Amino acid sequence: MDIKEFAEKFIKAENEALQQGNFDALAELEDPNVVYHVPPPLTDLLGHEAHKQFLLTARQAFSGQQLEWKYLTGEGNLFVLSYKSRGMFTGELPGFPPPTGKEITADNLMVLRLKDGKIIEVWEKGTTTGLF
Repeated sequence: MDIKEFAEKFIKAENEALQQGNFDALAELEDPNVVYHVPPPLTDLLGHEAHKQFLLTARQAFSGQQLEWKYLTGEGNLFVLSYKSRGMFTGELPGFPPPTGKEITADNLMVLRLKDGKIIEVWEKGTTTGLF
């Protein structure tokens, strides 16, 4: 499988996890010890279970969440994605201010690194508006 196909599988798996709460496909793509370097106010997510718990919490915190993914580039064991998300901030999310009931939008960039066919490290950077 080439790097773009892998990226497309990740996008599908991440959407399944966020939209339907199904983490099976994501578990197949991530190393159990994957590290997600995420922007503040969050702290790094250490391991697949931490990523899963974060996504479960995000599903509850942002109702009606919609995601738009774009594959940007990839070569060797790295690929880059961008995503935009939109949803209503209606639930608690650790590290974030109290929910406002307002629409939140996020525009993020992700760099993902693979080893032995699994995601082992992710760097994510972006902006979020509508928190206050």
